[in-house]
Amino acid sequence: MKWLIVSDTHGWTQEVVELKKRYEGQVEAFIHCGDSELAPGSREMEGYIAVEGNCDRPGTFPEEVVRTIGPLKFMVAHGHLLGVRNSPAKLYYRGLEEKADVVCFGHTHFAGTFKEGGMIFINPGSLRLPKNYEEGTYAILELSPDQKTIGVTYYTIADEPVAGFSKVYPWKDEDSSSN
Repeated sequence: MKWLIVSDTHGWTQEVVELKKRYEGQVEAFIHCGDSELAPGSREMEGYIAVEGNCDRPGTFPEEVVRTIGPLKFMVAHGHLLGVRNSPAKLYYRGLEEKADVVCFGHTHFAGTFKEGGMIFINPGSLRLPKNYEEGTYAILELSPDQKTIGVTYYTIADEPVAGFSKVYPWKDEDSSSN
């Protein structure tokens, strides 16, 4: 099973639609972690589970979304209200409160993933204005068929893998807090 995660597209429309077309029928959900700067009813955002970022018009999207999609419970937040630029601590505790398996966020424009407390944290980076890579990135989360591993693979909009950010984690391991 796969999920697509994108963030900080800042008004781009063609690229948001292109990702939907590219992965239609291949992913369980399209997740947008905020700062789309698009309207919730727009054709581009149709089909995305989206949250409000600090550059979105206030009240356009929810501040957080918690949803079980397939076997995984996702918590999605932009991160600006949780201080992710300073520390992931508040994001971590929100994930624990929600008993999330996967926590998706944006705001920093830095692509990266880590696992803590049995939860996988994913910042897909910014598709439009990346800070730690030359090209914008998005992420594909993939749970192995045996549900023993979960991978986070980063891609450029040109569909080129970015190995430096990508990781595979053991899933539901005995000592998940050490991974």
